[in-house]
Amino acid sequence: MKRFLVLVNPSSHGGRSGRRLSRLELERLLPEGEFIVLKDIDEARRRAREAKGYEAVVACGGDGTINAVAGGVMENPDTSLKFGVIYAGTSPDFCREHGLPTDAEAAVKVLRKDEVREIPVLTANGVPFFCSMNLCMGAAVAETANRLRPRLGDFLGTLWSVLREVVHGRRYDITVNGETIHGVVHALVTRMPHIAGGLRIALPPLADDEYALWLVRGISRFGCLRLLWKMYRGQPCGEIHILQGPAEISSAISVALEYDGDPHGTLPVEVVFSRRGLLLLVPPSKECANGRTETD
Repeated sequence: MKRFLVLVNPSSHGGRSGRRLSRLELERLLPEGEFIVLKDIDEARRRAREAKGYEAVVACGGDGTINAVAGGVMENPDTSLKFGVIYAGTSPDFCREHGLPTDAEAAVKVLRKDEVREIPVLTANGVPFFCSMNLCMGAAVAETANRLRPRLGDFLGTLWSVLREVVHGRRYDITVNGETIHGVVHALVTRMPHIAGGLRIALPPLADDEYALWLVRGISRFGCLRLLWKMYRGQPCGEIHILQGPAEISSAISVALEYDGDPHGTLPVEVVFSRRGLLLLVPPSKECANGRTETD
């Protein structure tokens, strides 16, 4: 039995991941791996959930593939099963957050070093998500950006999608744990500052049992553009609410929901921490994502 089960999504990055990282290239880089080319994202979760006899299951794809494979790992009966990433997507938010390299050769080195960090994981209606959960404007932006990124790239695809929604100027009323919040433009549930395409928020340090609800409300279209500029620079903006227990989020009208870049229905949603953390293979603590030490 091979050490690693590598689940490859050939359609990541608009299909360019399959051309850039062929199966032969992956087998050369990681001969300790058994490789399966996925037919669809549902197969990714199932293969990870049913994996037996491996040290780790590795996602080769973008954040959608990462979410599906990591979710399957957390459903696997083997609680010692580790999770690794060979990135081949368009917006490496998960990798940025956890210091993972996006270069394939560097990623393989991380897998072999076998250093593990257990990370806390949030769930939405019982389904884990590993980057951020967006609703209101964010869900519409993600849907449009997914279509545009393969042609325009990560930055331009995301920027155009955000501008499109700013022009539409939609506002929503949502209820969080019984309190109604009016005029919400965008809402985000996350433990990480990176959103997509270079957008990020200024999150304070969070304890393992904390997460953030970030809101934008009560601003004009011009105000949205100013806020967008701040987000590209990672400056403080919007409202940040630090939560610990469950969050029940609902709305009187249909409000789309997405997490990790893919649509997942509509509100209501219950957000809670999973009882099980994710055993993530990470670079040694004294190394950065590019393989250099902190003192280099």
